[in-house]
Order: sequence, then C-alpha cells, then structure tokens
Amino acid sequence: SLQQIRDLAKVDPKYQDMTQDEKDELLRALTEYRALKNVSVRATNLAAARDAQSTLEHIFKILDGLALHTGIYVCLFATRGHVYDSSQPFWYGTDNVMDFWEDIMDLEPDEIVRKLEQWAYIEERNSVEGMQRMCARILNSGLRSCVVAKKKIRINFINFEVAIKARYGIDILGWPEGVPFQSPHAITNAEHLRILHDALKAGMCHWAYMSRQHLEQFQDQLKERRSAGELIGKPRKRRSDAGRKRRR
Repeated sequence: SLQQIRDLAKVDPKYQDMTQDEKDELLRALTEYRALKNVSVRATNLAAARDAQSTLEHIFKILDGLALHTGIYVCLFATRGHVYDSSQPFWYGTDNVMDFWEDIMDLEPDEIVRKLEQWAYIEERNSVEGMQRMCARILNSGLRSCVVAKKKIRINFINFEVAIKARYGIDILGWPEGVPFQSPHAITNAEHLRILHDALKAGMCHWAYMSRQHLEQFQDQLKERRSAGELIGKPRKRRSDAGRKRRR
C-alpha cells in the first residue's frame, strides 16, 4: 500500500538527509515515468486489451457517479485500433442518453459502433499522412504531460533548443538515428515515419526532464554559441506594426 511505501522510505538510509537537488531529481524522475506510462505502448495485444478494459471500467464508474451527482448526460463509443487488437467494440451511456441517437439521429448505438469499427479498419493507418498525424499527436501529448501549465503547447522544432529545451528544461531522448529532427508533418519519407512512429509507441523515444546541472550547462553552452556569433534557431518575424501603439 501507499502507507507501507512511505514507511519504508522513512527508514531507508538512502532517503535520509536528502538535499533539495536530490529531491527535485526524484520528483523529475517520477513525473517523467508517469508521462512515459501514459503514452507508451503495451507489450502485447492481450495486455493492451486488458488495459483498455480496466481503464474504461474505471471511467464508467466515475461517469456513473458524476451523472448521479450532477445529472449530466454522457455517451461513449469505442473500438479497437487495429486487426490484431482483441478488444471488442462497445458503447456506453448514462441514463437514457442513447435514446438521442435513435430518436433524433435515427441511428442505433450498435449500428454506430459497428460503423466506427469499419472506419477504423478502412482508415489507412500506415499512410504517410496517417503516421504524420499519429507521431505529432504522441509528441505533443507527451510535451503537454511535462508542461502542464501550457495546455495548448506544441513542439517548436525550429527553435527547439531555446523555446523548449532551455525554457522548460525538458528534452527528447531516443530520437531515431537517421530520421531528421523536424516536425513529423515535414517528414515525407514513409520509412522514416514508420521508424519514428514505432520508437514513440514503444517508449524508446520520449520526453525527459533535464537535471538542474545539465540544464545550467546547456544554457551556458547557448550563451557561448551566441557570443561566438552563431544564430540559434530562427528569429521571429517582426510585426509590420512594430513600435506603434495598438488599440486594446
């Protein structure tokens, strides 16, 4: 239990008299682990199906309680993402919300989820466009897990060193060798996209917090490079009305 873990930590000499830097490092490692767990793929299709089932059952209990307390209506449709997935398509609704689909939309829930499953099969998930979208989605989702204060943040690849790495103290580890470090939408080579997609799904390529020492060293390196005349990243385009007062 959580209490047992806390009791063990209290008597473990390794965790006694820790410095603030050591505590910060442990916190970074925990946050990194949680972010990686949220986006990493399960080892087998059976494990993925069990994970989906247990997670959704937990969500259903929360939604049932929320509907009971607040009276809201919620409906949900889910299906497997590929032919090897053993998860079964299903639908869920609170109270009589599924009557909406039959009475207003003239569609039965079973028909909707069946069409959703067909769409998932027909969708060309290995196409260049599909893999570009999936890679970008995984990368941005992982970034938002690390920078929780910026819910709409997206990766700035052009100014990555300054806008992401130096500013937030996080970095991407395990970017596949031979794959250009740029936005997935700018990668048009199908093999490169497939390699990047597999690395992201397996958790081999992931976001990680930089230690305080590593971050300070990196920021010092940026200063030295600027002092040497190197242009880092791409300067933002100057506004046409720069220097003028604008109405608020």
